[in-house]
Amino acid sequence: MSYLENRSEEVKALHNIYISNKEIPEYLKELIDVPEIMRLSGVDQNSGIHLTGFDTIEYQYSVLDHSLGIALILENFTTNKNQVIAAFLHDIAVPAFADSAYHIDEKNFNADDTALSVYDAIVGSDKLFNYFIKNDISIDEICDYTVYPLAYNVSPHLCAYRLENLLHHLFLNHMCSESEIEELYQNLVVAPNEENIPEFCFMDERKAEKFCILSLDSFHDFRSYESKAAIQFISETLAAMVRREVISRKDLYQFSDRVIMEMGVSCSDKRISDRWKYLPSLNKVYTKFNEVEGKHCYKFDSDLEYVNPLMRLESGEYIRASNRFPICIEKINTYLNSDTDLYFYMDYED
Repeated sequence: MSYLENRSEEVKALHNIYISNKEIPEYLKELIDVPEIMRLSGVDQNSGIHLTGFDTIEYQYSVLDHSLGIALILENFTTNKNQVIAAFLHDIAVPAFADSAYHIDEKNFNADDTALSVYDAIVGSDKLFNYFIKNDISIDEICDYTVYPLAYNVSPHLCAYRLENLLHHLFLNHMCSESEIEELYQNLVVAPNEENIPEFCFMDERKAEKFCILSLDSFHDFRSYESKAAIQFISETLAAMVRREVISRKDLYQFSDRVIMEMGVSCSDKRISDRWKYLPSLNKVYTKFNEVEGKHCYKFDSDLEYVNPLMRLESGEYIRASNRFPICIEKINTYLNSDTDLYFYMDYED
């Protein structure tokens, strides 16, 4: 069964909203069949957090689901095909378990194991390279989707990357119904922001307010200590696999989450296999201002990413939600001032 057919009904429904119930364009369908892209259907967008016992993120959504979602959003709002392709390929070089793999300290890697870039992944794929040659597409225009501000911009502005992350979490984590997602999405237009840069903008003030509040709840899930603990646990397990040569770092860029996990579960190193077997039972994290004696304590910051959406007033003026609704600025300030850098530890000990 192909990837498009194999998507869950919820993911299909979400993608249909993005494309306004039109057909996925053929040029994207052609790219989906490339093996290097298909691998992303087996890499979790949220770094494997759903595999734990925590309830912050309980759904599975692949990097390919996310990448296609961004591409469909841009296809719906723009006519720049290169921008759509660049966004679709922006995570082609992501390793298995995504951020969990990125958190592995460099000292765990062999000197000749280097991370892939988008450029490396494209030129290393015969099918992708030939696709760009055949369609007279400059690889240089595809390798960095951040040059397209509607695809990616800085927080708290709303771009396709941030919009897709939020909408899929709101829907799949049951914070919004399908009709609510569609109402929010259909209210968006592209407008110039304060810096005269194109940005997604709400035409209805109340929908901008609602989206602002919901987005802050979503970002809290992404940077919660539960999410940090899950990423840290998986990261340490992957690092042990690399150090003990169960896998190479290169394997992380060639295989899916499931394959890497199966290698760990079936390996002869009981410390590694036990960690993978324990993962579904990981459901408690403890936070402290100072390190606790006798515990493996961790501390790392999460990006304080959030959205303060642009909206259009009846007067025709464009302003941020926080400039119109006191509750928005109150919740933004609470979010920005909440703790993100306490020490934390888990029950599990090797």
